[in-house]
Amino acid sequence: MVPPPERPGFESGAAALAEAIARLAEEDAVSLPLLSQNTLRELIEETGTFAYRPATPVIGEGEKRVMQDCEVSCAVSWDGPLAACAGHLQSDLQAALALLSPHPLPERFCINDLIVQRYPKGSGGITPHRDHLAYRGLISVITLSGTCRFAVCRDRSGADARTVPAPPGWLVLMRGPGLFGLNDRPFHFVDRFSEPRISIGLRHDRRATDGSVATLGLGPGG
Repeated sequence: MVPPPERPGFESGAAALAEAIARLAEEDAVSLPLLSQNTLRELIEETGTFAYRPATPVIGEGEKRVMQDCEVSCAVSWDGPLAACAGHLQSDLQAALALLSPHPLPERFCINDLIVQRYPKGSGGITPHRDHLAYRGLISVITLSGTCRFAVCRDRSGADARTVPAPPGWLVLMRGPGLFGLNDRPFHFVDRFSEPRISIGLRHDRRATDGSVATLGLGPGG
């Protein structure tokens, strides 16, 4: 029998995650520290071994057009540190949701969409957009390295932008459809890359059917 992967070093557990999720009833996105320095180094080392491809530079048309300037990878090993991190984050988020009463998400939550994004210094990032309706409940973005502005905004013009702290090791949580009975999706964007950045997007895609951590990586992330 293959031993279970070692639990990654998380600085915030279910109680802190529950407090953050509760704020999403009124806020589009919140953030908090998550990864220990050792876990951060492990994940950066693993993502350095992945194969990357350029993200589709333009998604959509007309006023719904989204520009992307990054590289993406879905080549995540099932038995590596990143998959273990996703699995344990899923467990902690499920435990956090269970701490809230009434339960804020009636449907089952699982992380089954995992994508790594790599931005060069000076990248144009990703322009204001909303994630696909299929991404349910909670949208998670973990920064591994680099700096940028991660912001939520009122519309596709970027109006009323509010920066959400996203330094290396931090988790950004955004509200997805279904959480607290809400179906709106926050507009958000990333820009101002003064140095290269690596981030991970972890989401529950209702189009997937296996209920486990997968490597689909569909659509813009952060």
